[in-house]
Amino acid sequence: MGAEKKWFFTLFSTTFLSLLLLLLYSISAFSSPRPFFSLVQHGPHYPPAFGYYIFGGKGDKDRIFRLLLAVYHPRNRYLLQLGADASDEERYSLALALKSVPAIRSFGNVDVIGKPDQSSYMGSTHIAATLHSASVLMKVDNGWDWFIALSALDYPLVTQDGKQFLFV
Repeated sequence: MGAEKKWFFTLFSTTFLSLLLLLLYSISAFSSPRPFFSLVQHGPHYPPAFGYYIFGGKGDKDRIFRLLLAVYHPRNRYLLQLGADASDEERYSLALALKSVPAIRSFGNVDVIGKPDQSSYMGSTHIAATLHSASVLMKVDNGWDWFIALSALDYPLVTQDGKQFLFV
């Protein structure tokens, strides 16, 4: 009877540990995104990359998202900002909209400023916000060549694909 108890104990222990490891693996596989191997190359022999700062105010979440989708390219880096007058719910909604786009989620080249400073188009605060966003983009990723600031009211007239001769 003692040998049977040892055998059952070993069987149940092994089964329990196997199920525990399987459960931990399945949770970690779904919770942490795996890094995407990017074929995007940077350097002097490759097309230029842009650092975009797209900003807007209260109620501009959809405009910012539309503008981002219009100019989006995996080579570029994007920093989005809703002004201080926008609600936290609007910022959260923008972040959720970004996560719904597979390309943006895969390349991970879009960031949203969480707590913006109060800004006005009439004074120097707008220029300070633009310079601050350029420094944030440099800290996050300095692989871009040119910096472009766009308002939510702007709409691109020329896309990056097929127009490299304009930017060289």
